[in-house]
Amino acid sequence: MRPFFSVSAFIALALALALAFAEIGSAATLDLAGPWQVSLTDPATAPAWQAISLPGTLDDAKIGTPLTLKPELTLQVLTRLQRRVMHIGPAWYRRTVEIPTAWSGQKIYLELERVIWESRVFVDGREVSRADSLVAPHRHDLTAALTPGSHELLLRIDNREIHPEVSHHATSYKLPEDAPLAHAYTNHTQIIWNGVLGTLRLRTEESVALRTVAVFPRLTPAPGLSVRVDLTAPAAPGAKLHLALRRASDGALVGEHRAAAGADGRIEWTLPASAAAAIAPWDEFSPALYQLTTTLDGRPATATTTTFGFREFAAVGREFRLNGHRIFLRGNLECAIFPLTGQPPTDLAAWKKLLGTAKAWGLNHFRFHSWCPPEAAFAAADELGFYFQVELPNWSLTVGKNADTWAFLQAEGDRIIANYGNHPSFLFFSMGNELQGEMSVLNDEVRRQRARDPRHLYTATTFTFEKGHGRAPEPADDYFITQYTKEGWVRGQGVFNDLPPAFDADYTKASANITVPLVQHEAGQYSVYPDLAEIARYTGNLVPLNFMAVRDDLAKKGLLALAPQFTAASGRFAALLYKEEIERALRTPEFDGFQLLQLQDFPGQGTALVGLLNAFWESKGFISAAEFRQFCGPVVPLARFPKAIYERGEAFTATVELANYFRALPATKVEWTVRREAGAVIARGDFGRIDVKLGGGQACGTVRVPIPAGGSAEHWRLEVAVVGTEYRNGWSFWVYPPKAAPEPSGVRVAKTFEEARAALAAGERVLFNPAVESIAGIRGKFVPVFWSPVHFPKQPGTMGLLCDPAHPALADFPTAAHSDWQWWDLTIRSRSVVLDGLAATPLVRVIDNFNRNHSLAAVFEARVGPGRLLFSAIDLTTDLAKRPAARQLRASLLRYAASEKFAPAGALTQEQLHAIVKAEQPN
Repeated sequence: MRPFFSVSAFIALALALALAFAEIGSAATLDLAGPWQVSLTDPATAPAWQAISLPGTLDDAKIGTPLTLKPELTLQVLTRLQRRVMHIGPAWYRRTVEIPTAWSGQKIYLELERVIWESRVFVDGREVSRADSLVAPHRHDLTAALTPGSHELLLRIDNREIHPEVSHHATSYKLPEDAPLAHAYTNHTQIIWNGVLGTLRLRTEESVALRTVAVFPRLTPAPGLSVRVDLTAPAAPGAKLHLALRRASDGALVGEHRAAAGADGRIEWTLPASAAAAIAPWDEFSPALYQLTTTLDGRPATATTTTFGFREFAAVGREFRLNGHRIFLRGNLECAIFPLTGQPPTDLAAWKKLLGTAKAWGLNHFRFHSWCPPEAAFAAADELGFYFQVELPNWSLTVGKNADTWAFLQAEGDRIIANYGNHPSFLFFSMGNELQGEMSVLNDEVRRQRARDPRHLYTATTFTFEKGHGRAPEPADDYFITQYTKEGWVRGQGVFNDLPPAFDADYTKASANITVPLVQHEAGQYSVYPDLAEIARYTGNLVPLNFMAVRDDLAKKGLLALAPQFTAASGRFAALLYKEEIERALRTPEFDGFQLLQLQDFPGQGTALVGLLNAFWESKGFISAAEFRQFCGPVVPLARFPKAIYERGEAFTATVELANYFRALPATKVEWTVRREAGAVIARGDFGRIDVKLGGGQACGTVRVPIPAGGSAEHWRLEVAVVGTEYRNGWSFWVYPPKAAPEPSGVRVAKTFEEARAALAAGERVLFNPAVESIAGIRGKFVPVFWSPVHFPKQPGTMGLLCDPAHPALADFPTAAHSDWQWWDLTIRSRSVVLDGLAATPLVRVIDNFNRNHSLAAVFEARVGPGRLLFSAIDLTTDLAKRPAARQLRASLLRYAASEKFAPAGALTQEQLHAIVKAEQPN
């Protein structure tokens, strides 16, 4: 490649460079942040230079092909957020650099902290170095090319898919655009940006230097260190290393040690008793950090400081043990979702804010799904006390098929260990997400990495759908992440719709045969209706065409005013499901954690808005962080009781326990209260003083409250609190009369269309409750959309109920505005009737998904000729003796239908009514 720089074009750059050196003085680094130029075409043939600032991306500079899509309900639009501009391919970045005379004779490296995917470096028109990594800094040795003086520096950054089969593609799910899904390289969360993020500098290094320093701390039998060093060149015979250990918080010296490294590069150091006594272990509650400065004797410029924490982490039988104590992962996926920029931050403050929010919501763990975050994320987690699972940039269905790709992934694993292995927050390492292919290759890699670095626990894959695998740990696994075992589901999505609500259920049976620590895979995935108020938040590189398309479709259908209610009702329902999901995991003694998918929205893969927080990590208002911590925290009161609905004359009985993963709590007082929804206390008590050990299933005692035989339907709550702490929790249950009251006169209950037609024609009031299978509509379901109706279209695709609790039709059926557990039997024995274009008024509305936006109802009213119709697509006829909720809703509707308040405003023709019950439509 021929030289292409013009002196006049770079006067400003030269001045900036001079200022940089003036600030740096004799320091051995040169910061290259600032103005550069970029060309999207090869400068050797057809340069087209534009100004750009690095670190940064083409998207930040608004350079690339502009977005042309419109906000329409198409698969392309609903797949993900859209980039305002996009460029996939090589881009060339140039500037001049001035190398000082003082750098003569030293190694000179160019460091690019984060690049997608390949970087090639040219000096004075000649290619000098190449690197490719998605997980670690690109480090280029430019020693031979950068002599003292002025040089022309050119970076060629190529963000195309360099190694195939690292990830399967969106077309696997029939989504548009043949793009990968692994979060290290995707447009669904982190975009496929082009540029450089984070550190961008030239750095010098002595001819003999410390390339890496790996610190292996120990706490038993006595605090100490094993330090493994890797030198860039052989040191002089007998050369020793000087180790200085300090507290990171205040720099206080803890101890010093001088020794020569062994043949394996290791130095063993057991701290003297005086220093050992002051060592504080690192964990989520006390994230004590230390700094080790390692210097090659006689070479002060080789000093390297490493931050770490004293911790010992192991799988002991079926338990995670950190510093000898059992821990439980309250985890969440982090999928590189940064909706303003489309790129991960590389500054400490941003990660501390994100992790601080996660801790405020009770979490202690992130799983980085098919990617590895930058250095700042680990540093923030170290400071705050947060546990990371890192993964290779790997979501492949053909592991081992391509030897070059697998070699790249192995090298990526080595780079992850080399760059981030010292961080105490780095507890877990997975070879990737839901991997399939040659499983033996994954097991071998786990063994290789564990032998190199036993500071972490390893798993061959974060779950797998590979035939013959996925229901038991792989042979090399230290721990096992799954959604089911050979004995059944260990995740609520598999059971909440199919089995009646039972708050004494757990996954003990399904997890009984697992012999390593067990972590629940991607729990949750309960979709929430889009919050259209978020549209205004997207002021950066991404455009929410998906949200805009939903808004415009609702406006066309006259439903836009209901959008905030759709969001609130579906969100509060999702919060209830997440609560039971988490509590069921905590009730399972054999469990060691869960990984939610997820607390925040996932704006890709078909717009998977599964979060109680939006993609900006802001609350949507369904539940507060304090409320969420009641069931997602280090100490959680739990209650076991068998059902959600009780009949008067029964006794409500619940056993209370604590899941305690904080510390032993001696002489602890735990109180309980049963109260009505309005707050009036029905009964209260406590369990005396109990010693609460560390771990799950810490029994407190039994609550038993007789329910009076007489009275109306009511909503009651059980509340449990650990006295003198913030630890408290609560659960709803419903109390109904054991028998229905006599049905009022003046209302005809019709089961067939002919019966309803005749009564309506005669001017009667009619509760029409046809057989569910005869109703044209969408099959009823209790749980909302799984993940996304676009990503997984073959599901009923509704998102819970919306009603007015104060409406007289529901006066005798206590309910919130959203679905709750007392609706379970009613919804699974129902249809959702499509009322598009009809004048009927929904009383119990069913929220449709955002890809259809039908006006749906399970109960509606209308005039039909001279008659008044109350239509129930919920079965309120069969097995009423065994279905107290159906019995109670029927009674409430009949009482309303007999009252003067029953005055439907809209009208249906008999033909329109007949079309609703004429035949069953496909689901």
